[in-house]
Amino acid sequence: MSSTPAPAATRPRSRRRLSPFRLLGVLVGLGLVGGGLALIVPPLWTLYQHKKVDDNALSQWNQGGSQALVGGGATNYTGQCGTGDPAANYARVSFPSLPEYAYAGVAGDGTWDELKTRSMVHYKGTAAPGQKGNDIIAFHREPEYEHIDQLKVGDVVDVQDRSCKTWAYRITGRWQAYPSNVTQLTSTDGYDLTLITCTPFWVDSQRLVWRGTLITGPGAQ
Repeated sequence: MSSTPAPAATRPRSRRRLSPFRLLGVLVGLGLVGGGLALIVPPLWTLYQHKKVDDNALSQWNQGGSQALVGGGATNYTGQCGTGDPAANYARVSFPSLPEYAYAGVAGDGTWDELKTRSMVHYKGTAAPGQKGNDIIAFHREPEYEHIDQLKVGDVVDVQDRSCKTWAYRITGRWQAYPSNVTQLTSTDGYDLTLITCTPFWVDSQRLVWRGTLITGPGAQ
């Protein structure tokens, strides 16, 4: 019987070491990825938090408003569409002239600082919905109002107050300007609505401003 040959000895594998240049490249790549995440994640987290607040406010508003149907509609309803603190649920804004998008949001009542925690705010101290003066409402365009730039002169915007009364405004003016050139945020002698948001979408270097005139109620034209 022939003897079985002994297996050939295997050479131990040497561990490859990264050269200093390769190591530097890896570290730079990881730094760029980390820097990119640091730039992207905080804004996305802020938008997520805004959406949670917005959805909760709209849900609360709709739950209150559903009771307006009891007893023949809002004119006979003694409750509230908005529930809780008026600063958190002040007015519901919708855009019937853009039905394909079904845009709607609930504005809090406060200063521009309110936009740090939610997407829409009625500037405190300006006219209430349907009342004489300039009702100023600002809102973030992202992520809910991407196509709001399609809102044009002649379109209608509805603003519902906490007593479930809906006031309709017809858009009479539209402007696009840099923030330093926005001059429409002042008091007026009419029954007016001023809306302001950012443009272009996700860039926000300029502002879109609309002026509407009341077409329902005592001051309607």
